[in-house]
Amino acid sequence: MRRGLVEGGRLRLKVLSVILLTSFSGVLGVLAAEKGPTIVIKKDEHRIAGVGTNGITRWTSSVARDEEVVSAVNQSGNTAMVSVTNKKTGKTRILNYDAEKGILRFSQSVN
Repeated sequence: MRRGLVEGGRLRLKVLSVILLTSFSGVLGVLAAEKGPTIVIKKDEHRIAGVGTNGITRWTSSVARDEEVVSAVNQSGNTAMVSVTNKKTGKTRILNYDAEKGILRFSQSVN
């Protein structure tokens, strides 16, 4: 019996070390994936997304209300300008985003 427990213990140690190595390499992969510039895109009618150059979505933000639609997204450096147009009135709001952090900086209305 004692020999079976020792062999089982070695097997458990090997399995545990494989699991830990796999987890650690996954963490390194995620950290490596988060470096590089972020490109802001229109995700759907109401949302935009910040996508890394590797194709991984870093953040998603809902910017338009129910009666509004995201009409355009333009980016210069780390600042993305998002035009949101009201479907009924036709008025446009321009939202400025920090593309790296996904944070709304300020908004202004355009007629």
